[in-house]
Amino acid sequence: MVSAYEELRQRRMNDLSAERKAYFELSRRPSLRELGVEAMREKGRQLGGVPTNDLSVTCHDEVIDGPHGAIPVRIFEPTGVAEGPRGIYLHIHAGGFVMMGGLDTMTNANIAIAKSSGCVVVAPDFRLPPEHRYPVPLDDCMASFKWTAAHAERLGGRSDRICIGGGCTGGNLATVVALMARDEGGPAPAAQYLYATVFDMRSDYRSHWENDNGYTLSHDDCLYVYEQYLEDPDTRWDWHASPILAPSLAGLPPTLIRVGEWDVLRDESRAYADRLRDAGIDVTYHEVRQESHGIAPYHAREAQAEMNAFLARHVG
Repeated sequence: MVSAYEELRQRRMNDLSAERKAYFELSRRPSLRELGVEAMREKGRQLGGVPTNDLSVTCHDEVIDGPHGAIPVRIFEPTGVAEGPRGIYLHIHAGGFVMMGGLDTMTNANIAIAKSSGCVVVAPDFRLPPEHRYPVPLDDCMASFKWTAAHAERLGGRSDRICIGGGCTGGNLATVVALMARDEGGPAPAAQYLYATVFDMRSDYRSHWENDNGYTLSHDDCLYVYEQYLEDPDTRWDWHASPILAPSLAGLPPTLIRVGEWDVLRDESRAYADRLRDAGIDVTYHEVRQESHGIAPYHAREAQAEMNAFLARHVG
């Protein structure tokens, strides 16, 4: 029997161009559970591409201290930018928690962000599960934020002009770091940019069923990567894993949330944006029509322009 959601998908696909239909065929891959961690990591390396040199951006590596040991960090600095403090973007990379590690993997993406936004980009190579489960990746990201704030002036920026952000699981870690920084009363992010973000690992939303099959990320894909991150599944009810469960969102910085209309994570993104509004936070919620998980190639320029405008408005 054909389900109503399968019929809905067929109607949606019929409205797309051949080029865009082809993109959704990517969802016909094996599930992440079938692929397993090592195959996911190999795919991540292929997606990251071969790092290229771009003279409009210089980069150098540093090593910072964290509670679990040293954390490699790559700093991307745009050249030819007007003198004076620049905005800083702390990029917590995506990758289903388990992939996209290594300083080189996200280099091209970070060069593009620094070049187009004029911001200094700080990219920590935080530890990944399943070798390093919760809370180790979170602790590394928190240490990276504190280090960035402490060294902001040396990096050409200011500690009160840092945006933290990322996509999917990176967005999850960035969201929790912003909450932890608020609670500790020290330096806090001036803004957060969150795209296709995991806000609730309980995963019990309509969009997890409506957009489950044939949209590049499935409900079980989510469950699989959460299992790699969390040793104890009950941690899903802890706001450090599911930030939508934080007792209060008051005091958080201006936030841009971007998510696809056809993403399994859509409804938890809507719910988190609503909670931010209820707490009086300046939030921009952008639900991208006919988009699934992440940022598709045909939306990349628009997404970059949106991000640049947001960074310019809140960190310079």
